[in-house]
Amino acid sequence: MKKLIATILIAITASLGYVFMPDDKVVERNDEVLGSNFPDTQWTVVSAFDGFVTKFDASKVSGGANPNGQNTETFDGDRFGIRQLGYELFPSGTASTSANAIKSLHTFRRRDGENIMIRSYSTFLEYFDEDLDTWQSIKTGYTDDKDFGFADFTVNADQTSYVYFGNAVDNFSRWSGSHTLLNGTLSGGETTINVDSTSNFENVTGTIEYCGTEVAYTSKTSSTFEVASAHACGDNERLIEAVEETAENPKGNIYLNHDNRLWISGVASSTQVVFFSRYGTGNDFAGGALVVDGTDDDPGFFNLGEGGGAVTGLVMDENSVYILKKGIIRKANLTDTSYALTTLKPFDGKSQTIGLKATNGAFTGGNNVYFVTADNQIMSLGRLEQLDFPQTTPISDAIKNTVPSMNFDDVKGVVFKDRAFFSVKGDTTTSNNDTILVWDIKNGKWLSPIKGWNVDEWTVYDNGTSEDLYFGDSATTNVFKVTNTPQDSVFGVGASWRSKRFNFNAPHLLKDLTDIYIEGLISDNTTLTISLLVDEEGNTQIYQTTVKGTDTDFLFDSPEFNVFGFSPFGVARFGTNDDQSGKKPFRVNMTELRVSPFYNIQLEFASDGDNQQWEILNFAFESRINSGEQLRRLQKPFN
Repeated sequence: MKKLIATILIAITASLGYVFMPDDKVVERNDEVLGSNFPDTQWTVVSAFDGFVTKFDASKVSGGANPNGQNTETFDGDRFGIRQLGYELFPSGTASTSANAIKSLHTFRRRDGENIMIRSYSTFLEYFDEDLDTWQSIKTGYTDDKDFGFADFTVNADQTSYVYFGNAVDNFSRWSGSHTLLNGTLSGGETTINVDSTSNFENVTGTIEYCGTEVAYTSKTSSTFEVASAHACGDNERLIEAVEETAENPKGNIYLNHDNRLWISGVASSTQVVFFSRYGTGNDFAGGALVVDGTDDDPGFFNLGEGGGAVTGLVMDENSVYILKKGIIRKANLTDTSYALTTLKPFDGKSQTIGLKATNGAFTGGNNVYFVTADNQIMSLGRLEQLDFPQTTPISDAIKNTVPSMNFDDVKGVVFKDRAFFSVKGDTTTSNNDTILVWDIKNGKWLSPIKGWNVDEWTVYDNGTSEDLYFGDSATTNVFKVTNTPQDSVFGVGASWRSKRFNFNAPHLLKDLTDIYIEGLISDNTTLTISLLVDEEGNTQIYQTTVKGTDTDFLFDSPEFNVFGFSPFGVARFGTNDDQSGKKPFRVNMTELRVSPFYNIQLEFASDGDNQQWEILNFAFESRINSGEQLRRLQKPFN
């Protein structure tokens, strides 16, 4: 009977997430595993890691959580280490020192497969020319420092690829992306302009621009344009099809292409309105009226007069357009014979309701829409498996004690390789975005914040070799390419990962620490600083030591065992990059400890420098209850 009762008790407590060991010491399941048990000590091993978590007190998070840190990641939960992300100047060369921030960044994907990166800053709109390996002008003279909205439209009545754009002030515009180089010097007055190729100029006639001046062309061959009179320009100067403007079309800065129509909002005079073009073209808004069931293929508009603020974003999901305002989300559908406009989430005009805070701050990736609300909640909108309707989930719940101090007024985001990146201001006094929050979509965990990245906008761009993530700097006129190396251009990375406050399930008792075990990977050039913080972030004492990648006594490194000379795929895990980073296994025991009796302890791992490479696979503590009296100064009787 006693055995039966004991079995039942063990089953019940195990289901609650704890296992009672024979010595009555409670060990958290999964992330704190009891090792060898000696008469008066126990080992607590941590080998599973849960990402950045600030929702709870540092003593209440899971054993593998990271309540304090920066520039680190937890990979797939089996380890943590310095982030495998960095950036380099694009294109390479000398960085601009101009204080004009990149306000907009977009990749125009033409239907012929070409990618053209476009950026705006100050009064300039430019594209990156792969042939010249430099930024070239599209058009100048725009209103200073305005954000542009962009939308690609590659199937239309014109049979031409266009990117449509606007900044809510200057005229509605579109550009074909056609570009080439002059083949020979022009003195001025010529009627034939020789170029390298006209293959990506889809229009038979039109207007071209080179050396700052526009000229109409009446015909073209594979390598020439016929004009009335050319203007002077040098050999190998860039030549593009000129930007087309339509002053009568909506002047907005929120753009979306959905169902062969261009949707625009952000028009200053009617911020609650969403305009849509005639079916099959992005350039015809003439005669648009309030949407009705008989709108058919005509242009028109949705007038959202219920309140909830101005329209702040347009995204597409489930063959519908989500119209986001600060306090409401609407779902719009438009077909040839009918339309539907529904409220996606409850709205009453007085409560704090769900919507998008920052203009153009919503983005999509995987199966979800991501956005930040007015009360600084980071939300994921998508279908949950058990519910047949899109639901919002506050993915920032795990870091709910971190986000209130941040400023999301200019948040910009992107999804890349199963991660959602949010660029924000690290605190309410910062003037530009300087912090990146990264959500691991696959594992449902946060990386610790990336510090040192000034990101105003993101884009994904394919240079013909690989598709990579890029960002525009929020402090200077530079674009950077995100890399998989912890090196931020010419700057090293300062990284830290701090553990929970371990009290070994006895918060009320003083304890002794007899040993610490740490196992991980480290590269030759790396110095890893390990700190032991005794009681409340080191209130009682802080101990510190370092492990270097050159400390051969701690390293366990050998060539791959390959008894019969098999090919690498037969003996090595596919996709490993140990050779690339140079990380080698290490183990260290800190046995000669003279740590004062404590209530709780934390470990912190940190590095600072160029291309530091380290990971931690496991760490463990050997501890016991202190045999002495508890602190008398803490004792207080009831009156």
